[in-house]
Amino acid sequence: MTGSSDSSLSASGSSVVSAAAETHAGIRHFALAVVCLLAASAVSYALPTLDQFRPWVAGERAPVVRMFLRGQDRIELPGFAEAGLVGTSASREELGRTLGSAVAATLDEPEAAVSLSAVEPSPRPVPAKDPDDALPAVRIDPGEYAGITQEIELPHFLERFFSKLERTAQRREAAITRVAHYGDSSVAADAITRTARRRLQTRFGDSGHGFILISRGDMHYGHHDIRHRSSGGWNMLSLVRDQLRHGYYGYGGVQARAKAGEYASFETSKDGAIGKRVSRFELYFQRHKRGNKVRIYVDGRRRHAIDTRHSERQDDYFFLEVSDGPHSFKLRTSGGGYAHLYGVVLERDGPGVVYDSLGLVGARAERLLNADASHMAAQLAHRDPDLLVLGFGGNEAGNRWLQMDRYARELTKVVKTMREGNPGMDCLLFGPLDQGRRNKRGRIITIESLPRIVDVQREVAEAQGCAFFNAYQAMGGKNSIRRWYKSRPQLAGSDLRHATPKGYEVIGKLYYKALLKGFAEFLARR
Repeated sequence: MTGSSDSSLSASGSSVVSAAAETHAGIRHFALAVVCLLAASAVSYALPTLDQFRPWVAGERAPVVRMFLRGQDRIELPGFAEAGLVGTSASREELGRTLGSAVAATLDEPEAAVSLSAVEPSPRPVPAKDPDDALPAVRIDPGEYAGITQEIELPHFLERFFSKLERTAQRREAAITRVAHYGDSSVAADAITRTARRRLQTRFGDSGHGFILISRGDMHYGHHDIRHRSSGGWNMLSLVRDQLRHGYYGYGGVQARAKAGEYASFETSKDGAIGKRVSRFELYFQRHKRGNKVRIYVDGRRRHAIDTRHSERQDDYFFLEVSDGPHSFKLRTSGGGYAHLYGVVLERDGPGVVYDSLGLVGARAERLLNADASHMAAQLAHRDPDLLVLGFGGNEAGNRWLQMDRYARELTKVVKTMREGNPGMDCLLFGPLDQGRRNKRGRIITIESLPRIVDVQREVAEAQGCAFFNAYQAMGGKNSIRRWYKSRPQLAGSDLRHATPKGYEVIGKLYYKALLKGFAEFLARR
């Protein structure tokens, strides 16, 4: 018994010693692993080429966590998530801290929270020949643009536009203020321009939807506050792709061609507060040797037939007056040959504002030079806008080989060329939205060239006598695209190049308020 007991004790003691030895070995291995990890981390800080492997850099909430967040910006890890709004919709305070007070203030603001109440004594049109001292004073309540942090830069270059807007605000008979806004996909989708149009027309009067292309074709093109349909046989030739040797693309930068049997229809809106009435239609088209006929229908009844055949290529316009109210305008091609059409304008007698949304999918500013200069000058002279807006820069930011000196020269040439047909027309350069990419650590950052593009646009604007709206700074400046993407509601798309519909609405409101403040300051100087 005694031997057996001693044997058991001896085995038990051996087990304890063995376990202790394994524990000590495990601790040594763990310590060695920690030392190796720390050494590897130190090397990543010592060698710039290994920066993506650094466990933490300034701006990140906690070490290592970003490894679990790569490509999962919306995951919710309270206390560790990268600065931004995640999960459900945030409070007004959170939005203000993250997006800035000006952006946050627009999110809950009704889209049409403006009125004609500032015009005294009556919104009824005033005869155009009334002396100036008999006209109502125009008053802008500072509350209408309260809270904005980004104003129109160089607003003194908008004197003609503001003067015309004053006449419109005074309700002078037939006083129509027209804006021609060219841009890339954010304008082609009538995103920013929709909000600007709605607000300006609600505030100063609705003088019609303005210009719209014959068909969208395969483009991401569309307009709000109008019912627009077309058949599928139109061949849409865009200056973005430089498809026409002669460069006759029309006012909207896209020529529509079709044989017999194709149609396009344009009808006033049935919903909302604006776009519900029209008193004249105008077709922009081209006459040429192989032209066919275009039949015009109003409210379903055939009214006219236009023969577009002519011995020489030349631009032409067809007007049609109707009673002010809801109407439809439909065109259908017929006969042999081809129709070459540019677009249709819907307008009403003033006073009011017309805001032409002239977007070109995938465009850079230089693409406007693909149009024949004299042709484009004549188109702009005929349309006679009071303000020309050029909203480009987003697609330029994606050009890795963009040279800023060359870009400045090209943009200068674009501005000069677009103003040739109407030298007295005011001009505004609308800067690009923030554009983002993911760095080696998976963090969303502003594309490096974008701030330099903004600086070049401001310099060109000043040199050419144009105003400037810095949309990049209006969004919040550097890396704002990350905050917009991570906010709730989400304001930027996952491609980090475009805004969401809500985001575009925010930009439109900020732009409108900046215009309104510039107008108020103009009135104060009178």
